[in-house]
Amino acid sequence: MTKRTKPEILSPAGNPEKLRFAVDYGADAVYCALERFGMRRAADNFTKESLASAIAYAHEKGRKVYLTVNVMPHEGEFGELPRFIAEADELKPDAYIVSDPGVMDCIKANAKNPELHLSTQASTVNAAACRFWHRQGVKRIVLARELSLAEIKAIRKNVPEELELEAFVHGAMCVSYSGRCLLSNYFAGRDANGGACAQPCRWKYYVHEEKRPEDVISAEQDAYGTYLFSSKDLCMIDHIGELAEAGLDSLKIEGRVKSAYYTAAVTNAYRMALDDYYDGKPFDPAYMAEVESVSHREYATGYFYGNPHENANIVGNNVYLKDRAFLAVVKDYNPETGLALCEQFNKMQIGDRANLLSPGTTGRDITVTELFDKDGSPINDTKHPRMAFYLRVENAKAGDLIRGL
Repeated sequence: MTKRTKPEILSPAGNPEKLRFAVDYGADAVYCALERFGMRRAADNFTKESLASAIAYAHEKGRKVYLTVNVMPHEGEFGELPRFIAEADELKPDAYIVSDPGVMDCIKANAKNPELHLSTQASTVNAAACRFWHRQGVKRIVLARELSLAEIKAIRKNVPEELELEAFVHGAMCVSYSGRCLLSNYFAGRDANGGACAQPCRWKYYVHEEKRPEDVISAEQDAYGTYLFSSKDLCMIDHIGELAEAGLDSLKIEGRVKSAYYTAAVTNAYRMALDDYYDGKPFDPAYMAEVESVSHREYATGYFYGNPHENANIVGNNVYLKDRAFLAVVKDYNPETGLALCEQFNKMQIGDRANLLSPGTTGRDITVTELFDKDGSPINDTKHPRMAFYLRVENAKAGDLIRGL
């Protein structure tokens, strides 16, 4: 398979702050939701007013915003949908991500010339299904996560050239097929397919078979407990060239409920890796170090290289690996004084070693030598959450991130 047009980097935007970080750190497009009908109720999500501002910001930068309306609503919820769609359409999102055929029809009836992307929740795993959805007016298929790279290549060969294909390439994975899980409903009364998943797959379980002692069920236990359903996180950054050659039009990063730092650092790393590939440069291992710097579970390659239970076990404990603390974001910089106006996210103090991350770089180490409060008085540390302070540093700019070593 030869390379198509360079695929987009599609990043999560759980709230306006995360959207700005995604755009500023290299995303070609972001996906987000309003307060209803999206699959991530736990995210801050957007009001109509904040989404209007966010779309304007993204469009000003030449980026796109896709609105998720990918829940599977029950009959009693449908009555609110036409008005919701009509009002959302006034904000001019670039596309709607949808999984339910009824929702799709509602969008067609209440939005003007909508671009439709079929959610991974629709479990699309073959070219025939892709062609069917294309005939229904779908422009892009977000392929099921259960596909290998070989299967994606085969689908690309057997669908219309103009039909776009998207796949998740980084972030949390779900033990259930294409995320269509009922455990949350059963244990917590929260509808996973309505955006309210309680993530029972991350809980501890103890397995025991009473009547079939000959059926041995292996369950390894570590210091944290036994996890039968909790999957590792997906990471394909060091296979970026293979993803591009598979014919994908969009490389999707999971994480609308993750931090703003996660959004920036992971987006930045994939942006650099993809650009390097198209510039003929080899993969830089520093990009892997970047995605290791955010809070994540142990990484795996999911289904991309076949059945994960044959090639590499993707079930692990629910322990997050955290290497670097997110300390602050630069809000403004004065090159004449060398002072960066910052907003605090975690405490830092004089003498600390830190790392400054800018869009398009892998960061550089700095030493905290001088700190000042917002009035310019010297301070020894930044004690208060979200406090404004000044840091003396060379060559910073608004939007840079400061993190621990």
